[in-house]
Amino acid sequence: MNSFLKKGFLPLVVGATLLAGCATKESVLQAQAAADAARMQADQATAAANDAAAAARSATQTANQANQTAQQAQQSANSAQQAANGAQTSAQNAAASAQRASDDARAAQQKATEIQATVPPRPPTRFARGERG
Repeated sequence: MNSFLKKGFLPLVVGATLLAGCATKESVLQAQAAADAARMQADQATAAANDAAAAARSATQTANQANQTAQQAQQSANSAQQAANGAQTSAQNAAASAQRASDDARAAQQKATEIQATVPPRPPTRFARGERG
């Protein structure tokens, strides 16, 4: 049994004692400080993630507003295009009406010229003696 204690059990007890002795109060405090620092970094990372999420939500809202503004601008552009098309059609109709009116006036002028050419001239008016014209 003595050889058992010398060869197996005694070194086991000595090793356990040495291992248990390694955890001094100073090393426990260092480990706790490291854990606290890690916890603080995790809290900072969480805060940064929350800030990033808030910024992402804000960016999404801004993008949505920009999209709405772009859609309104597109609708306004479409309305302006329709109005321009209507104005162009009206201008074309007015030009066609003016051309017809010009043609009608030219035809009336020609007809009046033809009628004047076929009507004999009026004889000169005779005045009585002493009358003036």
